[in-house]
Amino acid sequence: MSINVIDATNFIKDAFYAMPVFSDESGNNISGVYGALYKLKSMLSENEEALIAFSFEKDNESEYTPAVVDQTEKFAEILKGAGIPGLLDVSNGTSASPELITYLEGELLKLSPTGKVSVVPKFELNISVTSDLGEVEEIFKKAYEYGAGAKDNYIGYFLMRERTADKSLGKKDTFGIALCYGEKNAVYIPLENFITESYIGNKLSELSKDCSLATFDIKDGYDLFMPFEISERTTGYDKEDTGYLTSPKCFDTLIGAYLCNPIKNDYSVEDISKEYLKIPFEKRNDIFGKSGIKEADAGKIAGYACKAAYICKATAPLIREKLSKTGMENLFYNIEMPLSYILFAMEKEGIIAKKDELKAYSDKLAVRISELEKAIYEAAGCEFNINSPKQLGEVLFEKLGLPAEKKTKSGYSTAADVLEKLAPDNKIVADILEYRGLAKLKSTYADGLAAYIAGDGRIHTSFNQTITATGRISSTEPNLQNIPMRTEEGRLIRKVFVPKDGYVFADADYSQIELRILAHMSEDKGLIDAYHEGKDIHRITASKVFHVPFEDVTPLQRRNAKAVNFGIVYGFSSFGLSQDLSISRSEAKEYMDKYFETYPGVKEYQDKVIASAKADGVSDTLFGRKRPIPELKASNFNLRQFGERVAMNAPIQGTAADIMKIAMINVFFRIKRENLKSRLILQIHDELVIETAPDEKDTVTEILTKEMENAADLSVPMEVDCHIGNDWYESK
Repeated sequence: MSINVIDATNFIKDAFYAMPVFSDESGNNISGVYGALYKLKSMLSENEEALIAFSFEKDNESEYTPAVVDQTEKFAEILKGAGIPGLLDVSNGTSASPELITYLEGELLKLSPTGKVSVVPKFELNISVTSDLGEVEEIFKKAYEYGAGAKDNYIGYFLMRERTADKSLGKKDTFGIALCYGEKNAVYIPLENFITESYIGNKLSELSKDCSLATFDIKDGYDLFMPFEISERTTGYDKEDTGYLTSPKCFDTLIGAYLCNPIKNDYSVEDISKEYLKIPFEKRNDIFGKSGIKEADAGKIAGYACKAAYICKATAPLIREKLSKTGMENLFYNIEMPLSYILFAMEKEGIIAKKDELKAYSDKLAVRISELEKAIYEAAGCEFNINSPKQLGEVLFEKLGLPAEKKTKSGYSTAADVLEKLAPDNKIVADILEYRGLAKLKSTYADGLAAYIAGDGRIHTSFNQTITATGRISSTEPNLQNIPMRTEEGRLIRKVFVPKDGYVFADADYSQIELRILAHMSEDKGLIDAYHEGKDIHRITASKVFHVPFEDVTPLQRRNAKAVNFGIVYGFSSFGLSQDLSISRSEAKEYMDKYFETYPGVKEYQDKVIASAKADGVSDTLFGRKRPIPELKASNFNLRQFGERVAMNAPIQGTAADIMKIAMINVFFRIKRENLKSRLILQIHDELVIETAPDEKDTVTEILTKEMENAADLSVPMEVDCHIGNDWYESK
C-alpha cells in the first residue's frame, strides 16, 4: 500500500487561508492548525485503510508568513503528542485508528472548547501612505483641528524606529510615523524627501500644545520631541494638581496599562490591543523577523505602524477610564508621565566610566582569584572545576567529609546559604565563597561593564518604569542599580565612575525610608517616638525588645534588632528570620513576639493590610498605586503565605518608590527652574546622583536634601544623607 505523504506547511497554509479568521480563548489565531486538524480527522474517517504521513521539510521558509510557520510548529507538536511515530515517518505512515480519531477530537476541543469558531475582530482602517510635503502639512493640520476640538479627541501616533548597530549609544534609526485621528483613517508618513526627524519632532511638539497625544512607550520618542507639558514646566509634584481633567495631556498606553496591571511586566502594543480591543495584532518580530524594519516591505511597515497608531488612539480612553475608576489618574499624570521624561534625560546624560581603571580593577581581581584557586586546590588535595556544583559537592562532602545537607538526584547543594553555614569553621569554604564573589565581580562588572561604554566615554543605562510590580524603577543594559555594596572589593568598582572634568558628584540617599514609612502607615506610637528621638533606630529597638538600657545594647543585639526591623518590613516569618540570623525558629519567633509587644501597632497594621488585600484583591500605596495579589486566593498554602508577605510589603515598598519618584520630579524641575549646569544622572533605589558643577555644590546639596526630605508628609522625619566626591565611591 502506498503512503500518502502530505507537505505539512502547505497543508497548514491551505487551511489558514481557507478557514475564516478565528481564535482560541486567548485570542490567538488558530485558523490554520484548527482547519488542518479538522481536515486530517475527516481524511482518516473517510478512508480508514489509507496510510498517511506528514513531512515538515521546507525548501524556503521565507515563502510562508510567520503565522503559517508558527501554526505549522504547533501542528507538529500536536501530532507528536499523539504518540504515533508513523504520522511523522514518511517511510512508514499510519492509518486511522479509534484512538487517533479520539485524540484529534480532543485536541480540536482544546483549541476551541465550545466546538465552534470564535470569530476574531479585525482592524477596519483606511490606510494611506504619503511623504509629499504638501499632503503631510494638510494631514497635520487636520489632525490638529480634530485634536484641538476636545481634550478627549486623542491623536494616536506611532514611531517606526530601530536601534542603530552601535547599541551602546542607544541611538535609533527612524523610518516613519503613523498618525490616526478621526474614526477609521490612519496615514503612514515615511521619512524621505523633506520629511525628517526634526520635522516630525516639531510637528508633534506643536500638536502637544493643544491636543491629547496617545502613543506606546513615549520615552522612545523623547529624543525627537519634548511635549509642551514638559518643555514649559518648571514646577515639581503637586498632589492637588488636577489640570489633566481639563487640559490636553500626552498619554502613554504602556505606562497606563502597566499601572492597571503591574504584575504583567512585559506589555507590548500587541498585548494592549488584545486586552482592551479584543483585536489580535501580529507581533512585530513575527512580521519583520530578524532582518528588522530596514529590509521590510513598505506595505508591511505602513500596515503595522497605522494599526499601532490606531491601537494607541482607541485604547487611551479605555485605559484612562480604568485609571480613573481605580483612583490612579493622579498617579499617572502627576508622577509617572513627567517621570518618563526625567528617565529619558538621565539615560541621555549617562555616566562616565574609565575603561583603563576598569581594566586595572579586573587585573587586580584576576590576581586574587588565582591565589584563591591555588589555596582551594591545595586544601582539597586535587584540582577540580570550582564552578561545577557537582564536582564541588563531591570534593567538600565526600572527599573532605564536611557535613552536608540531604543529597538530591542532582547531587549535593552548594548554594550560598549552605556554604555560609560551613565557612566560619572551614577555610576552604570561606575561600570558595570569596572566589565566587570575586569571579562574579570580574565577569559581570569589571569585564562586563566595559562593553557598555559608548563612544562618548559614558555608560547610558536604560531606566525602566514598567517592570516591577511595586513601582520601583529598574535599570538594564547594564544594571547600574546592582553595583555591589556588601563588600569593600565590590564597592571599589564605584571608583571607575567619575564626573566630567571639573565637576563632582553629589550623592544623596534616604535613611531607612521603608522603616519610616512603616512607622507612618502603622501609626505605632512607640515606633514614631523612636524616630522623633533621632537616635539609632536599631539600638532603640534592641533596647526595648531585649529590655536593656540603650547604652548597654551589644553589637549582636543591635544586629539582631536590625534584622527584625527589616524582616518585619519584608513580611518575614519566624522561619525566614531564623534563616537570616542563623538561629532556631523558636528563638526567631521569640524575637518577633517581643518586637510586636514593643510595637503593637505594627502587628495591627499587618493584620489590617492582609485583610484588606484579601477582600479587595489588591494592596495600596499612600499615593494610590495598586498591586494585585492573586496569590491570596491560591489553593496552595505556600502561595497564600507568599501573598500575605506581599500584602504586608507592597504598600511600604511601593510608597517608597512613589516618594523617590516625587523627589526626582522635584529635584529635576528645580534644577531646570534655577537654570543650573548640574544634571541628575542616576537613581539607585533610595539614592540619587547629580553630576555637579563646582560652583553649584552648595546649591545642589541643598536641593537634594530639601526636595528629598519634603517629597512626602509623613508622621516621622525623612532623613537624607548627602555627600560630595570626585568619584562615585568617594561621594557614597
